[in-house]
Amino acid sequence: MSANEVSKNERRRKLLQTVGLSGAALGAAALPTIAQGQQSWRWRTTTVVPESSMFYEMAAPFVKRIAEMTGGRVRLQVFPPGVIAPALEGYKAVEDRLADAGHLTPLYVVNRDPVNAYYGGHPGGMPPEMLLAWLYNGGGQALLAEHRRTTMKMHSMVVGVGPAEIWHGHKAIRTAADLKGVKFRASGAWAAILNEKFGAAATTVAGSEVYPMLERKGVDVVEWSGPAENLKMGLQNAAPYIMVPGAHTNAFSFEFMLPVATWDPLPAEIKQAIEAAAKLSTLEILLDWTMQDIEAMKKIRAGKAKVIEVDPSLIKDIREAGRDWANQKAAERSKAGDNWMKRVTDSYYGFYDSWLTNANYRTLD
Repeated sequence: MSANEVSKNERRRKLLQTVGLSGAALGAAALPTIAQGQQSWRWRTTTVVPESSMFYEMAAPFVKRIAEMTGGRVRLQVFPPGVIAPALEGYKAVEDRLADAGHLTPLYVVNRDPVNAYYGGHPGGMPPEMLLAWLYNGGGQALLAEHRRTTMKMHSMVVGVGPAEIWHGHKAIRTAADLKGVKFRASGAWAAILNEKFGAAATTVAGSEVYPMLERKGVDVVEWSGPAENLKMGLQNAAPYIMVPGAHTNAFSFEFMLPVATWDPLPAEIKQAIEAAAKLSTLEILLDWTMQDIEAMKKIRAGKAKVIEVDPSLIKDIREAGRDWANQKAAERSKAGDNWMKRVTDSYYGFYDSWLTNANYRTLD
């Protein structure tokens, strides 16, 4: 670590000492009373989005459930970006022990390891119901936990799944040809695919910069989130076109991550309670977010921005590009002696293909 990094870390530690445990954070009140003599834990938790964002609110169900299910013995204090760490440095903050834990999106560390694309929102990938089934019954979450433990010495669990996203832009995008040369705010695997497969010019910025960048035409198109979050940010007022569906992300997840040195010594009943809280909050978040998105689309369709349904060929092209990118990354990493991307790719697409082949008994609208 450089001297500048050490100095920066020290400044953050001093700020946290100043803020203490009474700063602006989720879940600081109305928690269960801890019985006398019981051991308890309070974890300063960094997140990746501002307090005005629905993504920040995603932490609230987990904060509430973890307190309830542990009888108040485990409490989280969730800080927005800029307090413990900048938005794009949340993972590093947990690894450097600036934060006790993180409520994070794997999307922001895809460049570090392409495995993260499957959890942060894989281009052309699984929709929410399929993703939930893969995570909890198809081995997806177990692979994530093993990956974090092996490569980062962290323990991880999924704490939220969100539905599909949409695009806002100054240019109407209907087919893959329309993406050529487009300046696109994007992140993760989608940013790489835009550049490599579609000839666009992708740039990644934190959520707080998305609206002003779009409004000032610093980019032509942005992806940020689904209808409800984008409506809350006012993106429908920043550009004249809205493209649906944003097939670059059909679903995404957030994870709760903390060092194995913190997790492993916990009593078994506390671990079980935390894992149950994570699973319950994941379902609560998806259901709530889905309903908010439906209501938001009503408002968006009644607004001034023109809603464009992209051509089915673009959805197909994104789906194929996402798989090609994943297979390419798996081959590259395996050649270098790292088989993690291949393991997760085989699991993800094995489940994906089986679902598509065998779910034809269902009516899908």
